[in-house]
Amino acid sequence: MKHLLYSLFALFLLVGFSACDDDSPTDPVDADVSPPSTLRASSADQAIILNWTPSSSESQENFDGYQVHVLNKSTNVFFIEKAPKGSGYTVRNLDNGTRYTVTVRAVTKLGKESASFVQIEWAPAIRRAVDVQNQVIRVYATTSTTFNSGIDLFNPDGKAEVIPQSGQAFKDRGDLFVYAPDNNSQFLSIRSPHTAANQGLETQFSTVTYDANSLDESFATTSPQVASYTKTDVSVTGATVPMGLVLYGRLKRGTDHQYFRLCVKRDPATGKLVRGVGADRYIEMEVSFQLEKNVPFSKKH
Repeated sequence: MKHLLYSLFALFLLVGFSACDDDSPTDPVDADVSPPSTLRASSADQAIILNWTPSSSESQENFDGYQVHVLNKSTNVFFIEKAPKGSGYTVRNLDNGTRYTVTVRAVTKLGKESASFVQIEWAPAIRRAVDVQNQVIRVYATTSTTFNSGIDLFNPDGKAEVIPQSGQAFKDRGDLFVYAPDNNSQFLSIRSPHTAANQGLETQFSTVTYDANSLDESFATTSPQVASYTKTDVSVTGATVPMGLVLYGRLKRGTDHQYFRLCVKRDPATGKLVRGVGADRYIEMEVSFQLEKNVPFSKKH
């Protein structure tokens, strides 16, 4: 009888530990399933757009897509979503200005994960295609040496407010302006307000730019390193171009920074970034920006 009780107790322990193992987040992986590679991301409003090179195992019979593990760096709370076969996925219902660590693994039809994974740290951000007046964001060039026009992103409402050329000086607000040396110049220059004669706020632009028609198309490069924000202006060519121009910037306030990026839109009718003629030249843009201070789009390098 004593031996029987001992055997039943041992069996109970074995079953108990086996059940814990089955529910564990560290289930055995499937070494024969390859993970995706080259994970990149783009910031959308309350969302992170992911892009990767698909797993080489997608043609296998047991392949069932991807597991997307999303960890909130502020709360240390995570959730998991399932992504189908393909080259990307959008994670929604996130908090703008919050950093997330996203880990992507391939997964089999039996729920086994790939032994390896890809990972990236990223933050969603406000996205604006129209200004506070619900109009396309359009900023006209000025030949004035004072900062009296431009665009204000970092206002309390998180709106993109275009500041017209009103003859007033906006020294305490406004994050960039568009400058033209004269009415016939072959380029325009997106500049920091602090370069104007009346010394507006300081904006720093990254040396990293790339060609794209939308802010969603950020997969040619990763978000730039902090040390790259060294420019006071970015030149916009007046020539015909195949695509739009994406650039990164940050507003400097003492030791704090607020990060933004924008896409100068290409005019489909003319193929140019610079629109209009003479004294009425302008650029149209889509913008994305972090109201929270010191939160870059990607992991701070």
